[in-house]
Amino acid sequence: MESIEVYRSENCADISQLSVKRDWMDETYDRHAYNCFPVSLTNSLGWGLSFPEDITFIWDGISDSSPHHVKVLKGEKYVYTERANATISFNTGLMFRTKENMSLLQMPVPNQFIDGAQPFTAVISTSFYSGNLPCAWRITRANVPITIKANTPFISVIPISMSNLQNSTVILKDISEFKQTFTESENKDYEKVVASINSSGKWSNFYRNAVDHLGRSIGNHEVKALRLKVENE
Repeated sequence: MESIEVYRSENCADISQLSVKRDWMDETYDRHAYNCFPVSLTNSLGWGLSFPEDITFIWDGISDSSPHHVKVLKGEKYVYTERANATISFNTGLMFRTKENMSLLQMPVPNQFIDGAQPFTAVISTSFYSGNLPCAWRITRANVPITIKANTPFISVIPISMSNLQNSTVILKDISEFKQTFTESENKDYEKVVASINSSGKWSNFYRNAVDHLGRSIGNHEVKALRLKVENE
């Protein structure tokens, strides 16, 4: 289990584990999207940073080195607009410190979509970086106010080991060497069962439960639910 030290200043962003919930998933018929285990699990991947007030901004469509083309309409104390090039930056007020073999990945909140703007993905060497965590968005839609609602995460942060990732290798093999989970006949039976369940409007949950169509275990998930903590010291 990794631990990250986070030092907070005045008017800083809040930090909490990301929720499984997404507005667009709530709006699907019978909240059907939550049945997709890979999506639901990934929704809670990382800690989310958010602000307690709405932030609204608008870009005039000009992308150059001048810093005057983004206007903040709400939440100005949390925003820095001097970046230019159709970008906007947030004053997180948070300083992160990790071990030497850990870095901090910041990326868009998984499966959260905001029309007209997109967070940059970046890796920060937080073992020595001593400034407030930088976070910026690229604005892609001009002349339309864009709002990040209060308490809505605007970025996800995750500790990763770049040294462990370094020199990882993808080994390409012929499909004939792949070890199949089912025999050919079992696979046909599996497809029939899944098709029957799906056509009835239900969800098989075979993948979620790591079982085949007969209820037999076929493996284990690394985790089935993420539990990330925030503690005060």
